[in-house]
Amino acid sequence: MTNFNGGTMTQHEHSGALRTIGDLLLTQWDPLGLQDQPGPHVEYSTHAKAVYGLLARGASSTQVARYLHSVESGEMHRPDLASADLSTLMRALRAVDLDA
Repeated sequence: MTNFNGGTMTQHEHSGALRTIGDLLLTQWDPLGLQDQPGPHVEYSTHAKAVYGLLARGASSTQVARYLHSVESGEMHRPDLASADLSTLMRALRAVDLDA
C-alpha cells in the first residue's frame, strides 16, 4: 500500500488521524446528513483520506475547503452547500495530529 506521500505504509499507520478527520467530517461537514443516523459511517472515509493527504502535503485551509466544496457540488450534487463557511471545520482539521 502507498501512503499519501508516495512511500509505503502499513494498514494501521495514521489510522488515528484518519479516524479523527472522518469524525470531524461527519460532525462538522456532513453534507449527506448522516450524523444522526445509527450505525457506523464510512461514507466519508475516502474524503478523510483525501483531506489527510492535502494536510500532509501542506495544503492551505482554502485548498482543503475548495476540495470539500467540489465534492459537495460534484459527487454529492449539493451545489447549495458550496458557499457554506467551513472555517470552524478547518480550525479543527488543523489541530489534528497527522502522525497519530
